[in-house]
Amino acid sequence: MIDKKTTHLKLPLPNVANELEDDCPRLEAALKTLDAHASAGDARLDDLETRASDLEQRAAGIEGDVVSVSGRSSALEAAMEEASGTLLSHGAELREHEAALSDLAVDKASKTELETAIADRKSEQDVKDEAHNESLTAHDALVQRITVGSLSPVIGICCVEDGGGSGLWFNIDAYGQPVSPTRRYFDYHPTYNAIRRVMVDGQIMQEHSKFYYKGFQIASGPFAGRRGRLISPGPQDGFKPFPSFMLNGQEVDKWYCGTYASTDDGGTPKKLGSRPGKVPFVNVNFPTMQVYCQNRNVEGVTGFDMWNIYQASELQLLALIEAATPDTQAVYGRGRVDTSSANYVDATDVATASWRGHVGLWGNVWQMCAGLDVLPSGVVRLWKNNGTREFVETGFACPAYDGTNPAYITSLKSGSGEGFDWDDVFFPATTSTAASVATVPDGFWGRSGSAGNVLYLGGNSGEAARAGLFCQSMPNAASGASASIGCRLAKV
Repeated sequence: MIDKKTTHLKLPLPNVANELEDDCPRLEAALKTLDAHASAGDARLDDLETRASDLEQRAAGIEGDVVSVSGRSSALEAAMEEASGTLLSHGAELREHEAALSDLAVDKASKTELETAIADRKSEQDVKDEAHNESLTAHDALVQRITVGSLSPVIGICCVEDGGGSGLWFNIDAYGQPVSPTRRYFDYHPTYNAIRRVMVDGQIMQEHSKFYYKGFQIASGPFAGRRGRLISPGPQDGFKPFPSFMLNGQEVDKWYCGTYASTDDGGTPKKLGSRPGKVPFVNVNFPTMQVYCQNRNVEGVTGFDMWNIYQASELQLLALIEAATPDTQAVYGRGRVDTSSANYVDATDVATASWRGHVGLWGNVWQMCAGLDVLPSGVVRLWKNNGTREFVETGFACPAYDGTNPAYITSLKSGSGEGFDWDDVFFPATTSTAASVATVPDGFWGRSGSAGNVLYLGGNSGEAARAGLFCQSMPNAASGASASIGCRLAKV
């Protein structure tokens, strides 16, 4: 950044070589300094004008006294001489103030000249910026505008080719056309930028702010016929709040995800928490894990529970859009996936499996997830996407686990029914045990047995390349418990 300054006041000057985001704060500081300087000058000018007025009045009074005593005795003449001396003294003081007023006028003229120069320079820069913007592509212009906070963009993702190990994915705009946003774009995007770490009931959580969502079939362009998924920071025609922001049929502005896999927060009854420096809480069955999460809801605290399929799917969607690939290990980090045991929730290798402050999203231990399960018949159930947490049968049979070989997602389920939409989640329509034909590179273990199955996410410490943000396991009944299975806390 070039930091040129004025000669007298040492104020920052703009430079054509600088970015607007660099010069704008400097210009703002310069104008505030000039404004303060002018304000002080104006105050001095007002004070001097007041004093001059007082002197004029006093001089007028003295002149009246001189006229009135013109015919009096020598004593009065002596008094007149004394008054005349006083008048002369005040006249000298008045001339001194007049000189000061002249100096202020010069300062004011200099200020006006400088403000004019800055305005002219800004106009020149505006012209250059306009010419530069006209030469950018539509997407590059969008990225430039978002970095100065003037636009809330629609951005999305589309799988344009299945198979090949991880599919071929492209970012898309609101019309399903390909775009190439930079990492900086996401850092400034209102939805991503709003994710922040907070303390909730003494637990470390990631705050998520409401955004809007649309799943659709692309009508034209190179990806015509493919399914696209879009997000928008604000309402748009055809969009809905993402289901993670629904509770009992009403929209909510925020929800909170445990920064870490759930840890033992003690108490009677036992509570689960989200704190670093602890091992993940494991070795209880699914309904008990849910109860331990819900036990935080005492003494006015509400909304704590095990995280659910829509909350997990939100993380999957946002991470997928940002990376433009479901291969989260390749983009974000390997995770603790190459050992035989778990470690602390914030251990160095565990923390490599992180996205935007959420630590250990895959590997280390499996994480139970509510809101999706498999009936004994094999049919998948989903919570309704209106936030009521009522299960609805989708009519779709979950791909089965053969008991030996983990599978991989080759295509994603789409379509909708009363109270659910497959575009809200990432669930396989078809699978294969051959990793080379996968569209999502993470492992998938389907239904098994006849007792009904619950959902685990992420993989554990020994799943190697099969672990990842999209890794799913469903062969286990709700009664199952293991040292390799934990969960993650959430609050709405």
